[in-house]
Amino acid sequence: MKIKKNNKYIYLGIGIVIILAIISFAIQKKEKVIDYNTMTDEEVQIAIQEKIDNINKKNLSELGERDRMEYYVSTFIDAIENKQYEKAYDMLYIDFKNNYFPTLSSFEEYASTKFPKISSLEHTNIERNGDIYVLWVTLSDPLAGKNAQVEMNFVVQENDLNDFVMSFSVK
Repeated sequence: MKIKKNNKYIYLGIGIVIILAIISFAIQKKEKVIDYNTMTDEEVQIAIQEKIDNINKKNLSELGERDRMEYYVSTFIDAIENKQYEKAYDMLYIDFKNNYFPTLSSFEEYASTKFPKISSLEHTNIERNGDIYVLWVTLSDPLAGKNAQVEMNFVVQENDLNDFVMSFSVK
């Protein structure tokens, strides 16, 4: 009878070791370590961008609606300031692009002349209508003074965290 009781403890111990091994394997699989040395430059850039996107989504999930919308507008303006016109162009709502900027070069020409070179943003108002947000924004170039202020409305539609399209008042 003692042998059978000891066998139960042995089987129980083996079961616990197997369960711990499975949990350990699952944790290691989840925390996939990226070896940048074995990757091409393009693969490294993609891996880094994925990490940044995941961090951005986590941070955005902790923000309220207004803060997220202001973040999206500032991301758009930052892309224009840094002359990343294609990135900014990709953020635009498809019908808006087709109506006002059918080509990237037409958008680039508009953005380079109508937006301040360096922008300070002042969000004066925001309204929500369903999944559409309208933001009233004053863009100003702090180095050029008050003469360089531009008031614009931005319309943002958030599909998911860090997945949005927008349009703006064209003047």
